[in-house]
Amino acid sequence: MIKKIVVICAVSLLATVSAVAEEKPSVSMATHSYQLTVVKDKKGKVVKDKKGKPVKKWLKASKVVPSTVVKYVDTITNDTDETLTDARVSNPINENLLFVEGSAASKAKFSVKYSVDGGKHYDLPAHLFVIGKDKKKHQAQAKDYNAIEFVVAQVSAHSKVDVSFKVKLK
Repeated sequence: MIKKIVVICAVSLLATVSAVAEEKPSVSMATHSYQLTVVKDKKGKVVKDKKGKPVKKWLKASKVVPSTVVKYVDTITNDTDETLTDARVSNPINENLLFVEGSAASKAKFSVKYSVDGGKHYDLPAHLFVIGKDKKKHQAQAKDYNAIEFVVAQVSAHSKVDVSFKVKLK
């Protein structure tokens, strides 16, 4: 296996990709946002499950109102003949959004770090601090995160890997 480090940064719906030691990288990324929506039938009636609860489904985000949870999904596509290791995906978290703690996910093996300084530095939650209104240093919380960075251990040749996280509109 040849070790490559791929850095992918998503800004809104734009992504930039760079790969070490490749003239023409065949690695790309797409970012999509989804909102949890109640499913309705053709007549506009809410579809319910066996327990009588409304069925919900993640659909592409369209009209998002305050308190809506939005899921961002980054898809890393590796069209090369080699396995990529340590693929990095970074996403800013807009000031109007609150990161949903524990929502970082992927079917692939990954690690995740957060930033409280707009993506200049990433670290584990235990090492992140902010200055509060009382002018004292406090342990950062999920509401303080303004960027997230995934490191995907491997993206096999000619395959795709999704990473995702959720935010709530303030």
